[in-house]
Amino acid sequence: MKTAKELIFDRFIAPLQKPRANYIGIEIEMPIVNLNGEKTDKAAGIAAVKKAIEHFGFTPQKFDDDGVCHEAVCTDTGDIFSFDCSYNNFEIALGRVRTLHEAQARFRDYVSFINAELYQNQHTLTGLGVNPNYLINDFNFVPSPRYRMLAGYLKKAEVWRSISPAGSDFHPYYGFGTFSSASQVQLDVNEENVCQAIEAFSLVEPLKAVLFANSTLPELPELLCVRDYFWERSAHGINPRNVGFFKPFPKSIGETTDYLSKASIFCAERDGKYLFFYPIPFDEYLNRDRIEGEYYDGAYHPFRFSPEAEDVAYLRTYKQIDLTARGTLEFRSACTQPLHQAMTVAAFHLGLMNRIEALTELLSRSFLYREGGDPDLLRRKMNRVDYLSAVEPEALKVLLLNVLTLCAEGLRERGYAEELYLEPLFERAKTLTSPSLRLLRHDGNLDSVIREYAAL
Repeated sequence: MKTAKELIFDRFIAPLQKPRANYIGIEIEMPIVNLNGEKTDKAAGIAAVKKAIEHFGFTPQKFDDDGVCHEAVCTDTGDIFSFDCSYNNFEIALGRVRTLHEAQARFRDYVSFINAELYQNQHTLTGLGVNPNYLINDFNFVPSPRYRMLAGYLKKAEVWRSISPAGSDFHPYYGFGTFSSASQVQLDVNEENVCQAIEAFSLVEPLKAVLFANSTLPELPELLCVRDYFWERSAHGINPRNVGFFKPFPKSIGETTDYLSKASIFCAERDGKYLFFYPIPFDEYLNRDRIEGEYYDGAYHPFRFSPEAEDVAYLRTYKQIDLTARGTLEFRSACTQPLHQAMTVAAFHLGLMNRIEALTELLSRSFLYREGGDPDLLRRKMNRVDYLSAVEPEALKVLLLNVLTLCAEGLRERGYAEELYLEPLFERAKTLTSPSLRLLRHDGNLDSVIREYAAL
């Protein structure tokens, strides 16, 4: 059997050595909200998406245990419709595109059609990072093998609390995947720039909290963005290498490979069964004789198995910035945005990818980092409602505008007039107002915000 580092290299590094085409991959998850303030009726979502599958000529691809299609693909574009974790959360994953205009056109077509169907049953897709009716919604995961595995794994944190170093910090929201939504972007990188990109985009994470925060919980009124909290204080956070930031930033391919070899694997497949188990660093996992796992078949049952080299296919992290097996960096930390501003997240990352060196220099000289600031700690501060107590507001505005100007330059260089998608971010920077702050100032009229953020 190959070593952990060799397997990691083959899966995550080798794709970086192939010619890169600089495509854009965009995934946008959206809560399905009942406009009557009641729990989401999954039948309404299933019916609307079924009509969209037929209307746009998608091919049903995955079905749940009850025969319901929960994922469909367009063979022409590679676009995917899916229910992410639950029937309360719908995702549009756009096949790789060359320009943001291409992505925006398809996204608008899909959402306008689906929302017209949903509205007939007083439901809507909206641009919020947390479903506002999460307390009364069903927390059931999609009844399929993979999601049964994930549900069991996250719930197992109750048992692992006593043996995990992170146990005392586990949150009680084991079903957070059923009501939290994100806007994720994948961009091509290569062997030469991947480490630079990880560092540059890690440094900008605190500023992303200011611009993109859009997930609040009444039980955690101090937070503007609960997304980090959900992931880092769940079972995914047992090994800190699986969440949060790269610490330290990898400076070479060797360091990147070494870092990932010590990230944990928590699932595998045997005999058609999706298995989960207490997360084990991958280099240790390969040296185990037997693993004690569990699988679902009406209930969760124990299953002992031996590690195999092919299990590297099930190793993935959930960091703010992930290196994928596709030769891309996946940027995962942004909440879903108001739907008429859905392309802001992709535009931000795409523009800055063309200005990595300038971005690193700008941020390194800024008040955030010139005295050795920690991006992880800074993002935690910026995720809070009182974040302005930790920084000088005018200095923060200037830095945000400088970063966005750099971003606009990177987009203009592409020659597609994509910089127009940054306009809402310039306004947010000038006013230091994120979608979360706008939501918190709704003066009790939550329905108006839901409808505003659903508009295209």
